[in-house]
Amino acid sequence: MKTITDSPIALTEVSEQLYYQCVLQATLTQVEQASVWYNEAQEVAEDVAEILGVSLEIGASVVSAFSPRERWSSNVAKAFAFAHGKPITGLQNNLRMAQSAMTKGFDALNGQKTNAFARAIAGDADAVVIDVWMIRAAGLDASKGVNKTQYNTLANSVRTIAKEFGLTPRTAQALIWIVKRGSAA
Repeated sequence: MKTITDSPIALTEVSEQLYYQCVLQATLTQVEQASVWYNEAQEVAEDVAEILGVSLEIGASVVSAFSPRERWSSNVAKAFAFAHGKPITGLQNNLRMAQSAMTKGFDALNGQKTNAFARAIAGDADAVVIDVWMIRAAGLDASKGVNKTQYNTLANSVRTIAKEFGLTPRTAQALIWIVKRGSAA
């Protein structure tokens, strides 16, 4: 039996419709949260970069490296612990990515999600992060993840919605994420 994930055209239509509905459901508070979320995340990356004595690209990449399977508060705490040379618990792959990010910046982040997240944090308004919440918002089973083609299809759907509403793609993504998850925290 075929599903929407078998056809990029069907996935585009469904994801755009569902993402559109998320934006329409947004409260004014959620719109405000989305409008500042990445700016506030950039401030975290700037602080991490300053502690480490590195560029914003590297600071954002370190922050992003600790994002897989972490809540934002834990993500931030681990990035600051790393910056201060303290031991890090959790997924060792995240620590290895952060260590690699110290010399490679964005190039250390091979995953589409972590790479886009670092770029969005560093100020790339066109970067779109597709994580489990964005996959759920598109009506897909997040436990199965998405392949590269599906990731790109979903990211392009967010860009389409952003254009329709006069938002940057990263702000539209943040808004859809906040609406689907129920909060910005």
